[in-house]
Formats: sequence, structure tokens, C-alpha cells
Amino acid sequence: MMAIASARVQRAQQGPSPADKILQVDFDVDDTINYSLLHNNRELLRKLTLTRLTPQSVRDVTVQVELFVGTEHYPYRKTIPLLTDLQLHLSSLVTIPLTSVLTRSLHDRVHSTVYVKVCCEGHTAYEETRRVTLIPVDEWLDDTNNNPWLPSFVLPRDPAILKIVNSARRYLIGITDDPAAGFDGYQEEAAGVDKQIQALWTAIVNEYRLQYINPPPAYSRQTQRLRTPTEVLKSNSGTCIDLALLLAACFEYVGIYPVVVLLSGHAFVGYWRSDITHDDLVVVSKTPATVPRVGDKVGRTAGKPYVDKFGWRLTRLNFAEILAYVTSGDLVMIEATFLTGANSFQAAIDEGRANLRNPEEFDSLLDIQLARTADPPVTPLPIISD
Repeated sequence: MMAIASARVQRAQQGPSPADKILQVDFDVDDTINYSLLHNNRELLRKLTLTRLTPQSVRDVTVQVELFVGTEHYPYRKTIPLLTDLQLHLSSLVTIPLTSVLTRSLHDRVHSTVYVKVCCEGHTAYEETRRVTLIPVDEWLDDTNNNPWLPSFVLPRDPAILKIVNSARRYLIGITDDPAAGFDGYQEEAAGVDKQIQALWTAIVNEYRLQYINPPPAYSRQTQRLRTPTEVLKSNSGTCIDLALLLAACFEYVGIYPVVVLLSGHAFVGYWRSDITHDDLVVVSKTPATVPRVGDKVGRTAGKPYVDKFGWRLTRLNFAEILAYVTSGDLVMIEATFLTGANSFQAAIDEGRANLRNPEEFDSLLDIQLARTADPPVTPLPIISD
């Protein structure tokens, strides 16, 4: 619901002016606020628009926005000495600090408020407090609009990742039969990259004996609580997406580019065997034959852009391209839930590839390296664990 108010400003020489003749403020905010979206420069407010209703410019406009988190509050301030624009949209400019320990360690939903106040020429034009719900930092909005931000939940700096990598080096020495073997990413040929991935896989399977578990309660059909690597190892359990994010973090830590693949109701992981091939992904040398011509009925009825605005996300329209990389052996898929059973590394690869058998179930592929190098980058969340 949109809140609309008009300012009543008293001019010294003219006396009071009607409220709806000076400044109109349109304000709206979502009922829920998620830290992961704010972390990725998503807007706190849905709308904050100032509309000048007088032919003259409006002087000394001040805007105040505050998000209250527990006993703390995080302000945004803006002063406009002279508002000459007929209409000014401010929602994209409203930024708040993200340093609160509470917001980064929140485990349950908390009711809070957003406060907005707009003044002009020394008088209050608009003032409102709106109730909102803060979503826990580990709660992911599981829908097409928000899944581009899933790479923020790939946490290569989580302490558990270093623990896994240290354990995996022993297995890498055995797999390569080389006492000097180490994780050096793409300094190795593709076969060497495969062995590094296999060592990480083998270490997790043998050292941690993980089990599959349902996700924690999120109290929403469109959200899911995601476990950090530390939480996965501590509980020795995880969901398909928890385990996919765990492996992706391990791959990223050792310098191998991971992907996370989302199906309808399922998630798994993959990796690029060569950084050169990965770089070719972003170069369009020719238009795919499956893209319809401008004006074709298919293009009109689809109602979708054929190039995703998030450069690190490949959608169903790119399914044939993804499958070509998998078929050529440049991109390897892994079924992460096979970490929880008596399954071999090769069996996990076979099942990962089989996951792509039905294009109708495919939602998207998120390339973590492209997300990290985007402008602005999609960076890991600074989650504070217990």
C-alpha cells in the first residue's frame, strides 16, 4: 500500500500554504527485509518519491530514513538545499550501514520498523513509521527474481572450508602419487583439476560422514534456511543446496571455478575444468540457432529477454549451450547429495550429468566466478556464526 502525504509549509511573507500545494511524498516498503539483498545493493525501500506541487523551487528539503534493529537504529540522511526537479526518486539512493552484529547473526524473524521523515523549509512535510519483518541472514528467497544472489551464500572463507582443504591434501597426495602435490587451481591441466576436485570430495566423504536432512523451518513457502559450511560439518548433515554450496565454497577456495545449478525443487554443483574455456563463456562469437528472429511469434509470446540482465546467470534459454559444455567435458556436474551415501566420485558425476536429462525441470545455472567479477560484485555474506 502506498502512503501519500502533502506538505504544509508556512512562508513568512505569505502565511500558511495548503498542504497539497507544496510537496507530495510517496513512500512504500516491502513487508519483509532480507540482509542478503541489502548486502547486494538491493533497495531498502520500494518507493520514496518527492513531487514538487508548486511552480517555485522548494528550499531546504531534508530526508530522514531509519531502520530499527533491536536497540540499534541505522539512519540515512539527505539534504537538498533547493529542489528544482518536478519529481525526485530517492529509493535507489537510500543506503544504510550493514555492520550490525544482530542483522548478521539473526536466526529468527524479528518485527521491526522503518521510519521516514521529510521536511522542507523548516516544516514537516511527511512522517510515518512502517512495521517490517527482518528475515534471518541465512534465509534465502527461493524464487527466480532473487536467485541471482545465491552466490552470496557460497562462503569460501568459512573456517570449515580451510579444515576440509587441509584434510583433502592428504588424499590429493595419494590420488596423484606425488608427495609435493597441492591445490594450485588451473596451474594444472584439466586432469589435474579433476584430481583436486576428487580429493576434496574424498576428504568430505571419509572424514565427515555427512547425512541428508530436510531444511530448517523458514515459515514461508518462498524461502529456505541455508546452512553455512561450519553448520554442515557441526551437524554432519545438510540439504541438497547446503551440500552444493559447501562444495562450491571448497572449489572456489582452491581457485577452481564452481557453478550452482537450480532445478525445480533440487540443486547441485559443477566446476569448470579450464579457466580458458570458462572465459569463452562470456564471449558471444555467433548467435545461437535457437534464438528466434526479431518479430517472430516465439519471441513475442515468450515475453522474456534472450540475454539475462544478470551476467552470471544462465536460464532455460541457455540450456542447449550448457549441455554442450557438459557433453564436451569442459563443464563437470556433480550430484552433491551423493556425499551422504556410499557413492563413488564417478557416480556423483554421472548423476550430476543425468540431472540435466529434462530441460523442463531446469531453472538456472549460477556461475560463481562471473558473479564475483560482476559490477558490482556478488560477494560472500559476512555471516556471524555462533
